[in-house]
Amino acid sequence: MKTERGSATVELVLLTPVLMMLALFVVIAGRAGESQIQVHHAADQAARAASMVSPAAMQQAAESAAFGDLANNGVACIKAEVTVSFDDSRTSHSVTVSVECVVNRDGLDLLGLSERRVKANSTEVIDRWRVN
Repeated sequence: MKTERGSATVELVLLTPVLMMLALFVVIAGRAGESQIQVHHAADQAARAASMVSPAAMQQAAESAAFGDLANNGVACIKAEVTVSFDDSRTSHSVTVSVECVVNRDGLDLLGLSERRVKANSTEVIDRWRVN
């Protein structure tokens, strides 16, 4: 009869790389989800901040709010970009802020994934009777 001595070691050696890759994919999926949440929250905060100032100061207020919010919420998102568009149509005024960033892949180079960008938009109506 043949012995099966050492077969568990061989199985472990064969399965370890597969389990490591699976764990890394779980980490990158978590970072992607977290960065999407962070970007959406930053866009909401930036749109609110931009709606509180004059149109000339909207870009600066939105960038300050978005970058501050992203800095306070962790490092799942890097290389952030903020764009502001002001709609001054006749019936209503609104500001739309778009925040876009790259998902942080520090420590996950083993997967060889390409850069993943996440983007979120938020629109705030500007109060007709605000003082500025």
